[in-house]
Amino acid sequence: MRIISVVNQKGGCGKTTVAINLAAALGKLGKKILLIDMDPQAHASLGLNIPSEMISHTTYDLLIEPRLKLSDAVCELSENFHIVPSSPVLSALEQELSGKKGRENHLGAKLAKSDGIYDFVIIDSPPNVGILTFNALIASNEVIIPVEPSYFSLDGLNRLRETLELLESEIDHTVVMHILINNLEKRTNFARDFVHELERKHESILMQNMVSHSVRYKESALMGVSIFEMSDADHLHKEFLAIAEEVEGRSNILDMENIRNWMERLHGPRVVEEGILFSIDAPSAESVYLTGEFANWSRNGISMTRDSYNGLWQVTLHLEPGEYEYRFIVDGNWIRDPKNNDTVVNEFGQENSLLIV
Repeated sequence: MRIISVVNQKGGCGKTTVAINLAAALGKLGKKILLIDMDPQAHASLGLNIPSEMISHTTYDLLIEPRLKLSDAVCELSENFHIVPSSPVLSALEQELSGKKGRENHLGAKLAKSDGIYDFVIIDSPPNVGILTFNALIASNEVIIPVEPSYFSLDGLNRLRETLELLESEIDHTVVMHILINNLEKRTNFARDFVHELERKHESILMQNMVSHSVRYKESALMGVSIFEMSDADHLHKEFLAIAEEVEGRSNILDMENIRNWMERLHGPRVVEEGILFSIDAPSAESVYLTGEFANWSRNGISMTRDSYNGLWQVTLHLEPGEYEYRFIVDGNWIRDPKNNDTVVNEFGQENSLLIV
């Protein structure tokens, strides 16, 4: 499952229309797609005209409710195209999570615990750098940065690259960047100069395909449909299909082993083919055990095995659907899972980690 955030700190660069139409184009290629609307303005949801009666949960509910699974918040637009819609209440999330440990990991944790049925997850991020954007970036393997022909868009690009470099240096999370030229009027000298400047400064991450300027492009957003639902827009159909094919073909630049290690270290239990994989990063520990309701809270627990390559202690269990509270026993000390944000308070006033299968 490839997770791609569409991000630019500058508003008005066509970020949401790129997210919608890239998702639709990948669906046209036969891929199963999930679009996540992480913007409190809910423009991706509005741009696809999601009826209110279709929405049971939003991105806000997904990020704030520990018992809510990714599948609970999904609306099905077609067989291959699903969306997690947003709403203005999402703007309250930053204040509600302020000061809470792991607040930037909520989205990644939900995706890590999903059943992996999607080929691509496309995240439409808000036009700023805050908790919501960091949730998107930390959940992602890749970032697409749409840039329109303007100085302000270039400035937003430079600032975002600085943010991604900081993310890599501070928490050792590398996100592969792709720059997409958007809304380009190709016939002007300014457009040619703009493309030349991008090639000069960002050639290694600049996508070969681009989106040309078109009134039909903006009309599709107003009508609440993707460009593929519009007539007389064949050139845009071809452009987005070419972009989707280029994105699909760029899988060879991803280090999937490092991505798997990152997900294991960051997000706690996750679904694997053999069952539910529990892991904890404790390279200096002598012994680590897993205990919980599935082990009758035994003090002996379930023995975990240390991976000599990455220092993670791991064990995989087959668990029936349901809710499970658990803790780790590290060298005799009972602790909650430091990488699982979902917790409940037990009868002793301590926090148990919560797993929902």
